[in-house]
Amino acid sequence: MKILFIAPKIGSQAKWLVGISFLSAVLKKAGHKVDLLEIEDKKEIDQINSFIQSYQPQVIGLSANSHQYFYAIEIAKKIKSQFDIPVFLGGVHSTIRPEEAVEEDSFDGICVGEAEDSLLELVNRIEQKKDYTDINNFWFKRKDQVIKNNIAPLLIDLDQLPFPDYSIFKYFKEADGGEISPRFIFSRGCPFNCTYCCNHVFKKIYSGQGQYLRFMSVDRAVEQIRDFKKEYNFKHFKIDDDTFSLNKDWVLEFCDKYSKEFDMSFECNVRIGAVDEETLIAFKKAGCNLIKVGLETGNQDLRKEVLGRSISDQEVVELFNLAKKVGIKTFSFNMIGIPGETKETIQETINLNAKIKPDFMQVTAFYPYPETLLGQMCIEQGLITKGHIDCYMDESVLELPDLSSSQIKKEVRNFTYNVYKQYDRKKAAKEKMRQIKGFIISTPFLYKISRPIYRLIKKI
Repeated sequence: MKILFIAPKIGSQAKWLVGISFLSAVLKKAGHKVDLLEIEDKKEIDQINSFIQSYQPQVIGLSANSHQYFYAIEIAKKIKSQFDIPVFLGGVHSTIRPEEAVEEDSFDGICVGEAEDSLLELVNRIEQKKDYTDINNFWFKRKDQVIKNNIAPLLIDLDQLPFPDYSIFKYFKEADGGEISPRFIFSRGCPFNCTYCCNHVFKKIYSGQGQYLRFMSVDRAVEQIRDFKKEYNFKHFKIDDDTFSLNKDWVLEFCDKYSKEFDMSFECNVRIGAVDEETLIAFKKAGCNLIKVGLETGNQDLRKEVLGRSISDQEVVELFNLAKKVGIKTFSFNMIGIPGETKETIQETINLNAKIKPDFMQVTAFYPYPETLLGQMCIEQGLITKGHIDCYMDESVLELPDLSSSQIKKEVRNFTYNVYKQYDRKKAAKEKMRQIKGFIISTPFLYKISRPIYRLIKKI
């Protein structure tokens, strides 16, 4: 059968989606044909039906997070206005809010949780013209009845899965032999319960269905890199596991086997308190040149009581100092606009970053994702004053007692500059120039009258 995945990515910079990549691989292995349509601009929604007319899929799968959910509905309605093709929704949003998603008439069904086996069974039954309303992990609405099927046990042995299919994504199609920067994920699940993350919802859904945190074998991970290297040109890659450093024995074995076969650099996410000097030394020897660390806030009380992360400032400082000692660059993730945030706590986050001096920083506005503990708290306290936004990079939907959404946006935009100005005037000046340049480019009138200035800035 022909299956078409559609991924709304409006406001997103994601180059691949891990869920779709594995689903495509499973379907292709079973003999089905798969294609992907990535929607990166709202205008492209109007072109979807012409693509469907050309490709002629028998099944359509939409994947959406909470930012993209309303676009998924719009796309499904667009498809149903012209075609009688079954459309199914999967992804994070349908998993954490199935009761909402299943009520949308444009979806013929929704998937809750991991879907490799369930989607393959659904596609096979559609091909065989058999009833599919009893398949695990899927919910269906038939007239006034909602059919809620059971959650299937988790796949424990990740080595059973085929390698993810990158070939359907635009970024890899357009590579054409050019150098790229791919991402790999070697595990599933996370043992922590950060209040701003939906991980605790997933763990509740899969309670009693097997071990939630799972790793593929080291040999399989190395084989995946080897297999990918045959197809694509790259010298550096990113390991996207949430807590790559968590399983020390696995990591040390990986570093040893990887370094014996490859001479490529990589970067990875680590959690404070879950990585030591021995691990960092192994990282360095294997080629790791950057670790990315979730700092989130410089206020210990907010970090512990609001975000659910029992990490002290001292632990933060020790990890960044240790990375510098070993010779690995650092990257800090930061959030502004957390419930309880004030100008003083923002300054604490700025001060802590100035103290640890990360080589790179990312700062975003906090977003209250539905069904997360912190998201629910925002609803209960009446802090959410805006509806849908495409991206959480600098837009806030909250009005806090001490900070308005416009103030949060301003603090996000000035954060990096405010960090640099404490210890590196050159970097601070360069960051300010970057801000001015971005503002001019995004303002047509200013760009038009400021071309001489822009030519000068462009050279910086």
